[in-house]
Parts: sequence; C-alpha cells; structure tokens
Amino acid sequence: MALTKYYVASSIDGFIADTDDRIDWLLQFGFEEFDEHYQTFLSGIGALVMGARTYEFIVAEPGEWPYPGLPVWVVTHGSPPVREGADVTFFSGDIEQLDAEVREAAGDRDVWLVGGGALAGQFADRGLIDELHVTYVPVLVGSGKPLLPVSGASRPLVLSSTMTFPSGAVEHVYRFA
Repeated sequence: MALTKYYVASSIDGFIADTDDRIDWLLQFGFEEFDEHYQTFLSGIGALVMGARTYEFIVAEPGEWPYPGLPVWVVTHGSPPVREGADVTFFSGDIEQLDAEVREAAGDRDVWLVGGGALAGQFADRGLIDELHVTYVPVLVGSGKPLLPVSGASRPLVLSSTMTFPSGAVEHVYRFA
C-alpha cells in the first residue's frame, strides 16, 4: 500500500517560504548536493499532490515539466494552465477522498505531498501523512509560511533516519506512530 510522504525543505526556524512566498533563501544553496538523494526519493513515487501556489511556481519556471510520467493532483479552486507534458488533475473537494484517489493511482509506489505547508497541515490534521521528510537548511528566515501548520496535537512522531549534507543541511525522516 502506498505511503503518503511530506518531503520538504525548511529553514531552521520552521519556514518553507518567506512572507512573500519566495524561496530565495533555499535556492542559494543549489541542489547539486541533494540531487542523488532526491532522485532516489523520486524513484519511489507513484503520484504527487501539491497546492495551487506550488503548482504556479513550477509552471512559471522555464524548462520541461519536472514530473513526467507521474500523475499530479493540484488542490485549487481555480483552473490554472496545464504545462505541456504534465498529467495534472485539478481538485477542490474532500481531502480524504483525494488521499484515497491518489494512493490508488500510486499503486505500489508512494505519494508525495510536494507543498505547501497548509495543504500538508490538512493531511496531517486528518491523520493522512505516513512519513515526514524534512531537510532543515542552515538559514533563519524569521517569518513566512510555516512548515506544517496543524490545528492541534497530532500523533507522535518516531525518528526513523537522519542524513547530513555537506552544506550543513540535515534531513530528518519521521514516521507517524
């Protein structure tokens, strides 16, 4: 059965974007040191879920669609343009229904909650996240979009692994108990 994983980078002080929805603080580190690890993670993914702002950010970037061959659900009330080569479904319904659809589409592979934090918070509030993969980047943002805004206490988390990168970034993988 597919696991739903929230795989994300965060500042040390717990933000995934600044107050203007920008991630310049993250982009300054580049992605070379993370690429092999990311490719391994991505190889186990069968479907993705993302919020509208994350989708709009990806579509605005030049180049090819970064998730060819993977079905993507975008949670939105609008109808953003579809990027050439993308298998995108726009969704604006019940998160539990979405979770069931996406897990079924993923088959024997996993589901990646790409972003944002508010969307991941909705999944967490309903107990629908199985693993939390957070790479803490050694920078302080001060304020912005929180890593995982939840409405209350969640299930306990169990640390299952850590990985340190040359820049000082550290990934923690937690399973929800």
